[in-house]
Amino acid sequence: MPTEKDGASVGTLASICDEVRTTLGPLGANKLVVQEDGTVQTTSSGSLVLEKLDLTNPTFTLLQSAASEFRSQEGDGTATLVTVLGELLAEADDLAEQGLHPTTIARGYRDALTIATEELQRRAYPVSAVGLEAVARTALTGTRDPAVQTDVAKYIAHAAETVGRETTTASDRQQIKVVSRIGGAQSQTELVGGVVLDAGPVTETMPRTLDGAGIAVLSATVDVPSLDVDSQGVQVGSFEDRVTIGNQEREAFHEQLDAAVEAGCDCIVTAGAVNDRVEQLLANRGILALDHVDEADLSRIARATGAHVVPGLTEFDETAQGAGDIRVRRTAGRDMTAIESDAGDPVFTVFCRAPDPRSVETFRRSVESAVAATLSAQQCGTVVPGGGAVETSVAHAVRESARSVDARSQLATQAFADALLAVPRTLATNAGMDGHTALARLHVAHADGRDVWGVDAAQAAVEDVTDGDAIVEPTALKQALLNTATDAAIELVRIDAQVAATDLNPDDGPNSNRAEKADSGR
Repeated sequence: MPTEKDGASVGTLASICDEVRTTLGPLGANKLVVQEDGTVQTTSSGSLVLEKLDLTNPTFTLLQSAASEFRSQEGDGTATLVTVLGELLAEADDLAEQGLHPTTIARGYRDALTIATEELQRRAYPVSAVGLEAVARTALTGTRDPAVQTDVAKYIAHAAETVGRETTTASDRQQIKVVSRIGGAQSQTELVGGVVLDAGPVTETMPRTLDGAGIAVLSATVDVPSLDVDSQGVQVGSFEDRVTIGNQEREAFHEQLDAAVEAGCDCIVTAGAVNDRVEQLLANRGILALDHVDEADLSRIARATGAHVVPGLTEFDETAQGAGDIRVRRTAGRDMTAIESDAGDPVFTVFCRAPDPRSVETFRRSVESAVAATLSAQQCGTVVPGGGAVETSVAHAVRESARSVDARSQLATQAFADALLAVPRTLATNAGMDGHTALARLHVAHADGRDVWGVDAAQAAVEDVTDGDAIVEPTALKQALLNTATDAAIELVRIDAQVAATDLNPDDGPNSNRAEKADSGR
């Protein structure tokens, strides 16, 4: 992997994007990522490659931040974003060499984006025509096993349909979470109707299976309460006094525990700790306790089980209690706990498996992308043909409309169209096809009105991508991708110099007293 570059011109950034574009599609190339500590990892995840590039130039940081924010917001499409962005930068570099001013390039790109948006909406059709499984399967590029793709796509589609269009947005994907564990085959991936925690009981003597358990969801540490002796005027002057106070504190905890058990509590899940001195007391009462659960998972457990998060056992009662089935199982040498429930809102976990560290991260990210894409399609309700088909259609529309654009901006508008064609060309190249030949076939097909023709990388063919196992992508995701790529390209193109803040002398600012300077120099 590259380590450092002295500069980061538009051309240099475009070459960095080339590092990522080769990962695009289901047959994208693997990258060997070497960490500073010597750890080696192979991955075909474009987002991971970009994160791991060891570059410190501020301009590259802007590129990296744009891609990272896009993945955070949209959850999918980072490799496509970087491919389009890299091509926009390369085209802008060529235009600058021809004498076009950055403002003219920016104006042409903006005009092209307006045309592209209109064409994108014309090419969209209801997701119901192909189903959510097709969307999930298209985004699931982390495995090349068709059976795994089919099964995992079914899981994701079922979860998205159950969660529902009204209760989930593409920016709030907490109702469907992806958890991975090394060990086992990808085919062992399963869908859990509830929450899966990478944790087990705080002590081995606690139960590992509970059916219809009452669940207390707490935010504080579970421990023997401390009596406020000062406020009660109690004098602690001897060992006997301290023993008496200790007994009173333990009795108070027993009363809290008795009340919780009487309310139906069989399991305690807490964001805090379970103190060592109460672990066995809980185990003796048949209570399963899980501690140090992060806030996001705690919220998901409460949502799934119908529980209310309360600080501690003192505030717990029947009204705060959740319900569910709990299974603790040993997986790849560590405990995993599944809390399954339909007592609250629908919450799902896709529990991914992969045989080794080199593949588990790529597979997990791919499943996360598939979840995000499926929820995006569920939310916006429309999809567009994938495999570079919609990019080809949009590029044709932009090129046709460019004829009516101002002469100088026309070059930039046409360059925008050429940049979009990098997607089908790269997909074809990564699938072992001749990229230029594939692009020529696409041009012919679209000129004949076959606008659903794209690159089916799995079949290494240019064909109707909506026929059979449809290759489709959410319209909203494509729109967001075009917006982000255009905005980032314009921002980077308009940078004409890198200025260190320490080089700016405050006396040189607009409020400096030049007359005073002149006097001092006499």
